[in-house]
Amino acid sequence: MSDLPFQCKNLKEQVESILQLLQQEPTLHFQDITPVRTSLSKAISPKFEIVFAGAFSAGKSMLINALLERELLYSAEGHATGKECKIEYAELDKERVVLTFLSEAEIREQAVYLCQQLGFKIVTNINQADVINLLGKGCEAIIQQEGGESKSERAKQAKALMLLLEGYIANRDRINTVNNATYSMEQFNFSNLKEAASYARRGSNSAVLKRIDYYCNHPLLQDGNVIIDTPGIDAPVEKDAQLTYAKIQHPDTSAVVCVLKPASAGDMTKEETELLELMRQNGGVRDRVFYIFNRIDETWYNTQLRQRLDDLINVQFGNSNKVYKTSGLLGFYGSQIKQTNQLDRFGLDSVFAESIKGLDGNEETPQFIYAFNNYCVNSGKLSTTKFRVSVNGFETPNQNYVRILGDWGNELIEKLIQDSGTEEFRGLQLLLWRINTKMPV
Repeated sequence: MSDLPFQCKNLKEQVESILQLLQQEPTLHFQDITPVRTSLSKAISPKFEIVFAGAFSAGKSMLINALLERELLYSAEGHATGKECKIEYAELDKERVVLTFLSEAEIREQAVYLCQQLGFKIVTNINQADVINLLGKGCEAIIQQEGGESKSERAKQAKALMLLLEGYIANRDRINTVNNATYSMEQFNFSNLKEAASYARRGSNSAVLKRIDYYCNHPLLQDGNVIIDTPGIDAPVEKDAQLTYAKIQHPDTSAVVCVLKPASAGDMTKEETELLELMRQNGGVRDRVFYIFNRIDETWYNTQLRQRLDDLINVQFGNSNKVYKTSGLLGFYGSQIKQTNQLDRFGLDSVFAESIKGLDGNEETPQFIYAFNNYCVNSGKLSTTKFRVSVNGFETPNQNYVRILGDWGNELIEKLIQDSGTEEFRGLQLLLWRINTKMPV
């Protein structure tokens, strides 16, 4: 804290002195000084907690991955983080993950709730294999009826129940009956953070974890900055959503990043509107709330969607300098393929190796590859005089991707990352760091 401006030296003593004078003044004696003490506590705290909040599948986890340029958090279409994930700084040789599991009682409680929502017979014993198999088939039928696991609230709940039960079966020996069991990554025989994070990202494992603490080496986490990922405010399990609201209002929370969906949905949901109202009423963080409209790339191909988003921002946020537009998908994977080359087909044989394995032996196409090819020819972001890019119908999406990057390489990747907005997003974190260390902004 040696870089504090002169006027911030002995801040606690100065504020306490003023509050004592306030209490001595008869006409001001009954003034509520709680907000002042809360702000003081945050100003002098050695940690600066930045909470990411938003709707189910808004892309909070992907944005955090993009921010840190590492695949730490679980991020998948149609599935929400059901736990609190905290990321703090560690020296490179001390990176680690600490995993805390739900108890069997908590898992049973969630299973009962989801069964009620889905109209299934209430499950009181989750240790019966035939019952679990029957529930799994019921969930699969619902997802198929709804047209996919992210197509409706009912489908999301069915997927959540499937993952919860799969996770319980896979981790039964690690789960206590009543208490929450906590394990270091060494107890799992993980040798590094990457292995531990990979385990925690798996959907079924993620479903039975109550909390994950990551200790990661990254400059943005230095000086006490802590990033916290929370469940969606409209998560399939209501208790998970309440965890987010409680964290937003917690005295230790120093700033909130609201990740919003209108760039892909067109309008704000009821839950998102309520979240914004809560932020505006919370004096503790009101001036440190930032708004991220994620999946901005979807507006590049839809004029009506782009206009609706622009109108929404103009009406709801005016000239606020706390509004950002991002594509976490393009930004994160852009940062990953910067480290690849022609030899591994620009990540198809490394970054995307698992996701391209098809059941019939043919290669699948990752979501990012489709998004990349679309960006190259349809986004209007690339200068036709500088980048003469084409997508050929006689080539597969993967072949087009490799050929395009073979022609344009890192120059195109850097442009993709720039257009994704994640660099500007990272600048937001630098701003928060400067607030944290009390440097002039």
